[in-house]
Amino acid sequence: MKESGVQAFVLEYIKGKKYFSVRAVKVGATKEKLTYSPATINQYLYNLRAREKLFDAGRGWYSTISQTFVLNTTPVEDLASLLRTKFPLLEFSCWSTEQLQGFAHHMMASFTRLVYTEADSIPSVAEFLKEKNYDVHLNPRKGEVKKYFSPSSTTVVVRPSVSEEPLDREFATVEKILVDLFLEKNKLNLMDEAEYSRLFRNLAFAYRINMARLLRYADRRKRKKSFVDGVLTNFNDVICI
Repeated sequence: MKESGVQAFVLEYIKGKKYFSVRAVKVGATKEKLTYSPATINQYLYNLRAREKLFDAGRGWYSTISQTFVLNTTPVEDLASLLRTKFPLLEFSCWSTEQLQGFAHHMMASFTRLVYTEADSIPSVAEFLKEKNYDVHLNPRKGEVKKYFSPSSTTVVVRPSVSEEPLDREFATVEKILVDLFLEKNKLNLMDEAEYSRLFRNLAFAYRINMARLLRYADRRKRKKSFVDGVLTNFNDVICI
């Protein structure tokens, strides 16, 4: 394919897209039975990014959304400060459903905070937070949630950490929160599938997230396929994997 042909195809392909992988562009070109050089497509996408026609969405991913998402950490800063002070050497991360409140279709009546830390440290962390008058739940299972769990201003769920979690210091990134919430929504009865889908769309289509980081973390949690099938395929006209 001539360079001008590559440009025409890429420009047509990305119309209306929110996120797409470089792989998806090349697969699309193949389906169109076009003869092309992968290096030429890579270079043209890079050039579009340099001209701010496209934006980085993680390794092998681009987006047409210019504004990046900035996560508000205020809802968990007090909690993180308590843990940092008490356990200065502890590795942990935390997030709250309150951080995504503005993107939910229905207002949440109450919020839940989650702390992820080393499995051996969970009992110590839980005991300390109980002493600080938090309503703490140690890695609760579905049955325990049905009997004892009720979101409130003091609710904290403590879970084992996952290796290579995407973090900003001890705060979960938005990509980690989106994957964790996808799993926790059913475990903790936080919201139904439709509500999660609306929340994801409202957030990820208004602000740019790191799609490569999100999918890598979903893979680390062994839920990449279920996340893709359960969420991303709902938007396969604007998210191309």
